[in-house]
Amino acid sequence: MVDKDCPNLSFASIDWNWDCPNFKKSEIDRYWDYPCLGFVSRWLTRIAPISKNLKLIGIGTMAKRKFYRYPLYLLARLAAEFLLILPRSWALALASGVGHGGYRLVSRQRTKILENLKLAYGDTKSSVELEAIGRRVLGHMLQTAVDFLRFATLSRDRVVSIVETGDAYSFCKDVLQEGRGLIIMTAHLGNWELLAGSFCLQGFKGAVIGRRIYYEPYNRWIVGLRSAVGVQTIYQDEAVRQVHVHLKAGGIIGLLPDQDRDHTRGIFVDFFGKPAHTSVAPVKFAMASGAPILPAFMVRMPGNRYKLLLGNLIRPKIEGGDRTASIRKYTEAWMKDFEEVIRRYPEQWGWMHDRWKTKSEDVTVAELKETVKSS
Repeated sequence: MVDKDCPNLSFASIDWNWDCPNFKKSEIDRYWDYPCLGFVSRWLTRIAPISKNLKLIGIGTMAKRKFYRYPLYLLARLAAEFLLILPRSWALALASGVGHGGYRLVSRQRTKILENLKLAYGDTKSSVELEAIGRRVLGHMLQTAVDFLRFATLSRDRVVSIVETGDAYSFCKDVLQEGRGLIIMTAHLGNWELLAGSFCLQGFKGAVIGRRIYYEPYNRWIVGLRSAVGVQTIYQDEAVRQVHVHLKAGGIIGLLPDQDRDHTRGIFVDFFGKPAHTSVAPVKFAMASGAPILPAFMVRMPGNRYKLLLGNLIRPKIEGGDRTASIRKYTEAWMKDFEEVIRRYPEQWGWMHDRWKTKSEDVTVAELKETVKSS
């Protein structure tokens, strides 16, 4: 990895799934896409009696209303207001402590974290080492949430004081001078929301691809926090057209394609020595638009600071007339950068996600061929 820095992008919790934008997912699991909600969600739903016959009149416009949603929303907003009262250092320390303490309470997530760590590292790390990493994951996610919640008061000067960027801004400006735009990809690692916000506060133009959260008050809250620092959210069902518009205008599109999402068209590439079903959409967009791909990561450093890391600039193109082989080559290239950074900062990645969920036997040969056809 190259420790450069990069401006002019926007990131969000992205479901990189163009073909099935309205696919269903467990109601509670969706909260884990937004770390500021996930921990509270798991706790509250353990004690909330959920009844399909209970409806809250006048709350939201959901087709299916759940009893616990509005109380959960109020509890999350109350927790957020409390954290905003505290000095940042206190709030981060509290989040870390709650994460460490709560690690034993969320048994399902703890089990999934340890299973995935074991799958990834095998016998190269002891059970004690894996447990130590797992224990820090939730604390880190809650710290990420704390800084995200402070977006309403985040300023350019404040970002400069807590983020080490090196020559990232100048590097990205040089790339944008080519006039083809830029596709910047990150993982659910470090603080991906701050990665977007920091660059937008520097005056760079861009947009993120994100899903609408199924409960409208949450959706307005999350999108509003991003908007406070100039981050534009493009909803998934609008993405195909809007992505081309932004790239053609020489802007940046930011995505988070590191997870194994249902119904996402992809191919199997190596990830921690295991085949992982991975979206080909980023490479296909790059090939269609001519925009290069740049992996970038906002990792947490000691002293409540961050560092911006840039991967290798990737310029996807069809080589030798073989579109299928070319898509594989460039998908493997950005995944290699992702794995390298995750290995360096394993406690900062979302190991509760089942990254190796899709198996090769679940995908037919016909589906694999269709995946790499021209859009």
